Amino acid sequence: MRIYEDYFDRGLRKKAYSSAGEEREDYLRLLDMILEACLEFRGLHSKGKLYSRGLVITESEIRSYFEMPPGARERDVCDPLLAESVREAFDHIDERSSLSDRKDKDKDPEGLWISDVTGYFGLKRVEVLALLLALAAALDRRYERIFGFLQDDVSKREPSLGLLYMLYNRITSRESAAEALPRPLRKELFLYIFKRTDKKGLDQPLILNETILSLLSGQGTDEDIISDCGERFTEEGDIPLFFDKSREEMSRIKKDPATDLCYIENEDRETVLHLLCHDPRREKRELFVLDTEEYFALPEEKKGEVLSFLALRSKLSAIRLALRTGGDDTDKASEKKLIHTLKKLRNTEPLFLFGEKKEPERFSHEAVPSIVIPDPDAGMRISIWEYFLGLGGMSKKECGSFVPDLADCHELSYGRIKKVCERSKAEAGIRGMKKPDKELIIDSLRLLSGVHFSSLATQVSVSYGWEDITLEDSQREILHTVCDRYRLKNRIGEKWGLKKKNAYGNGVSLLLYGPPGTGKTMAAQILAKELSLPLYRVDISRIFSKYIGETEKNLSSVFDAASGADVILFFDEADALFAKRTEVSGSNDKYSNSETAFLLQKIEEYDGMSILATNYYQNFDSAFIRRITYAVHLDSPNEEQRFKLWTTILPPEAPVDPDTDFRFLAERFKLSGSNIKAVLYSAAYMAGAEGRPLGTAHIAKALKLEYRKLGHLIDPGEFGPLMAYLQ
Repeated sequence: MRIYEDYFDRGLRKKAYSSAGEEREDYLRLLDMILEACLEFRGLHSKGKLYSRGLVITESEIRSYFEMPPGARERDVCDPLLAESVREAFDHIDERSSLSDRKDKDKDPEGLWISDVTGYFGLKRVEVLALLLALAAALDRRYERIFGFLQDDVSKREPSLGLLYMLYNRITSRESAAEALPRPLRKELFLYIFKRTDKKGLDQPLILNETILSLLSGQGTDEDIISDCGERFTEEGDIPLFFDKSREEMSRIKKDPATDLCYIENEDRETVLHLLCHDPRREKRELFVLDTEEYFALPEEKKGEVLSFLALRSKLSAIRLALRTGGDDTDKASEKKLIHTLKKLRNTEPLFLFGEKKEPERFSHEAVPSIVIPDPDAGMRISIWEYFLGLGGMSKKECGSFVPDLADCHELSYGRIKKVCERSKAEAGIRGMKKPDKELIIDSLRLLSGVHFSSLATQVSVSYGWEDITLEDSQREILHTVCDRYRLKNRIGEKWGLKKKNAYGNGVSLLLYGPPGTGKTMAAQILAKELSLPLYRVDISRIFSKYIGETEKNLSSVFDAASGADVILFFDEADALFAKRTEVSGSNDKYSNSETAFLLQKIEEYDGMSILATNYYQNFDSAFIRRITYAVHLDSPNEEQRFKLWTTILPPEAPVDPDTDFRFLAERFKLSGSNIKAVLYSAAYMAGAEGRPLGTAHIAKALKLEYRKLGHLIDPGEFGPLMAYLQ
């Protein structure tokens, strides 16, 4: 029989293992030594043929078996020489393992250290042997025939409890394997087939849990097990913690040994994980996040695998568990049962729950303590923007005043700011840019700030700038004041304490009124471009409903969707919504007045910007006028303004006949800006069709079409010399 010296080199006993793979090979060498000894007992290396009784046993076999004294029969015999060799082999491996330096012992690319699993679970040597049998069967199919032979049934290729007992009795005389092995064997390590079949007793197979198998073998990672319902979360880089006060609350709660649950109040997932992960990183803890809704959608078998994974992980390392709870439609009984299970897996810390801005009543009723992570204020948002834009290559100097304005106008969460910066950096790389610029950041912000208004509002493309609109100085001054008010609403509001004194919210509302075509929609677009905010036009026709309460419901949907989204709501022809309240002479008047009052309330509560445009200022309810932040009257352009419109609306590259008399057009035709634009664009396409520069003849024909559209008579006295082109 080959013994310890045949399998192990004593000279290596004082040398540390270089990897988990090297240690695993020694453990398998130990198993091979035991298996070879047991095979030799069956006739290996003898002159006779190696045999297995199988399902047939001869009379001579029975006689020879029972002629042996009971203490010498096959399954009761301990081989002292083998037992001593096994003891020396275990000591050899333990000594080399103890000398090995393995800081990240469960992250070795060659697998998890078996000696660490032994220590984590407090395994006895009989349990280590069970572990080796199951591991060998999973790693090398050549063991299958050996196991089948030793179990007297070539179809039984998986190691069983019976095989374990037989092998262990060959190497120990101190106690029987049946007494040494706990029942049931460690659930975190083994998965019993008998739970799905009728195999019981000694026929129970030893099969490793998929998680421990992937870790021990080094053949895969365990992230796939939890990927369908959660993740192992880590933050890359040395991100500073932006929520110090919340961390202080968290430290206080962790010190209370009686606290087993804690709810974190913030609906932004990245914010919560930022807080949870920042602390574990310093304490060498890993954060595992489980999503309730995704977990409950798994098949039952997969659910068990996930829980087994978490149980194993809680044994292997000091992990932090977090559960993202479901909404109001979650099965409360199932959720409660899951939380009860996860509480058992936690270490010294509570199980952290999150998912909503406020702690749900079902947890507050159970007196679950909470940690509040407030939304970042303007100053904190500036720091977050500067940090993540800095990762993209932008210096603080390059951020300049752009970032403070961005942080004030866009009340974004930590997670959304991080996402915008990451997308900007990635897009800059795609475009071959060294770092993102202002325009790229704004584009990423708009793309990631999509709001779902259903069919009640649609986004308006923003293309106009200050140079595109003709305004009087007083009008332009008011619009610039509107921008400054919104741009500084948080910084000045917080610094000067104005937000505390404002009973009607922190939003800005603007009324644009004047005749049709005077640039109200253009002004709204200019403000949106100046503030880098998406502009959404509210569809008035879809807001109104003949059914009682539906109009208010639609308005609530619009403002709820816009809340926290940093968008401008544009109500065109707003007098239909904000009409003067009338004397109540019937039910219609009563409900119409209530709708107006409801809308006034929503406008005041909205923290963003609301722009209302109307042609009929006199139709507005006086109560609303008093509560509007600013109002700008956009009147029809005068002659000088009309001349500027005639000469600047067309792009510079548009070919125009130099003999075109725009001064005559500005003086003679008292059109609005939108009418002038319509005439010029129509004339441009006429000229393009002829392949000629735009001239007076084209403008005359376009004027004729515009007048007919407006229902105006063509007065020869007004058209003067242009009549010659209309013949």
